[in-house]
Amino acid sequence: MTTHDGYRYQASCGSFSKGLACSAVISPPSNLPGFLSDDGFDVIVIGAGYAGLTAIRDLCNLGYKVLLLEARDRVGGRTYTADVDGHLYEMGGAWVHWGQPHVYHEMHRYGQTKMLNSNEAEIGCQSFFTACIDGARTSMSLEEQERLVSKAFEVFCNVDDSYGRRLLPYPHEPHHNPDVRYWESISAAQRLDQIRHLLDDVQITTLQAFLVAISGNTMKETGFFDILRWWALSGYTVLGLYEYTETYKIAAGQSDFARCFFEEALSTGNLRFSFQTAVTGIHDQAGRVTVTCASGQKWLAKRLVCTIPLNILTKVDFNPPLPAVKTAACIKGNVNFGAKLHLEVDDTHLLSWVATNWPGTHIFSCRGDGITPKGNTHIVTFGANKDSLSPQQNAQEATAELNKIQPVTVQQVVWHDWVKDPFSGGSWCMFPPGYSFRYLDALRERHGNVFFASGDWAYGWRGFIDGAIEEGSRVAKEVSVCLGRLKAVAASL
Repeated sequence: MTTHDGYRYQASCGSFSKGLACSAVISPPSNLPGFLSDDGFDVIVIGAGYAGLTAIRDLCNLGYKVLLLEARDRVGGRTYTADVDGHLYEMGGAWVHWGQPHVYHEMHRYGQTKMLNSNEAEIGCQSFFTACIDGARTSMSLEEQERLVSKAFEVFCNVDDSYGRRLLPYPHEPHHNPDVRYWESISAAQRLDQIRHLLDDVQITTLQAFLVAISGNTMKETGFFDILRWWALSGYTVLGLYEYTETYKIAAGQSDFARCFFEEALSTGNLRFSFQTAVTGIHDQAGRVTVTCASGQKWLAKRLVCTIPLNILTKVDFNPPLPAVKTAACIKGNVNFGAKLHLEVDDTHLLSWVATNWPGTHIFSCRGDGITPKGNTHIVTFGANKDSLSPQQNAQEATAELNKIQPVTVQQVVWHDWVKDPFSGGSWCMFPPGYSFRYLDALRERHGNVFFASGDWAYGWRGFIDGAIEEGSRVAKEVSVCLGRLKAVAASL
């Protein structure tokens, strides 16, 4: 099957195409109608990303009649696997780790614990390269790079003389220690100014490149607290940061994994679904929620789970309107406007190659991430995408920028523009300075009969697959308790 999502540019012939082969596509796109009644469904879930998939799975297993509405033609949300010429490319969320508790629990549940290691240092050049604006270019071994990056991140994150351990002793409870308020209020740029004198030029250049690759925005717009949370969740070390966030991928691909949730829910007989169905309105009145779709069709349920991403939430008409604090949170939003591109380049030489580029335009960091069936290197890059022009120019300019960093022959580019995607409006979630204490709890609060679940406001691995599963599980429990009480009241009458 081919999803409408994603792009492919074949450099050798200048061919450009939209849509990628993907096992996450659901066909037929709907199994409606079915078990409709005057009361409609027990629950409507909007969105088939991991938060929505976890919610439908849990609620269907509890016996509730659930309707899933998804604007895309596939499951997975901001995560899907493209199969291009027999090679799997993770277009969005990719890396997982056994230290991410929610995702690894589900991997065990579905027998998906076989993983691939992205960091194959045994093959290829085994080198690190960094370039900066004044033309300075530094090459070194991966061991030297590890020491350089470790020093830079340790200085950057050492806010308490214990590398963050005292300030963030419980990383899954981000506001546990009130002393983090100051650090939550400053930007990554302000923190760098505080410690700049402790690092040399190469360390500063490399650190900045990695930080903006993580955040998808300028250091001024990136909250320092978000970087500190990644650091703490990864065990307060650079080796942990590498291992938890960019080393291990599910061998079968994220799309195969996402289908496991969907198919378990479907097997209960309690799930109805409609893909390619964008929601435009949510009306909560008299104990019932009415959902209006772009086609004009309406659906009714006792409760609703909304997993729409933070930057898209205000595009839906809520009646009654969302609380002012939640609206303000959406307007300020996720500041990650990053770009992830996959490039297939000749031979295997760059499989163990890592590079940073500061300041970059399309590429801030890149690394080898596998060998294609043609015997070429798969390079994954992270950069900026907010001001990109056409998709074709995106691919051509990224190819040119990679060649400035490392002369290569690019065979093809495969990517998804998450920033211009009308159903995401950005990449994995990163908060600006001063956001978390003000808005995080408000984003998680229900609004009447509408419950909100998204990896964008998870307490733990926010912005990761793990955080989305955390949220879907949380809200499914809250909804089931609510419906259980409703059922008990009805039985007593």
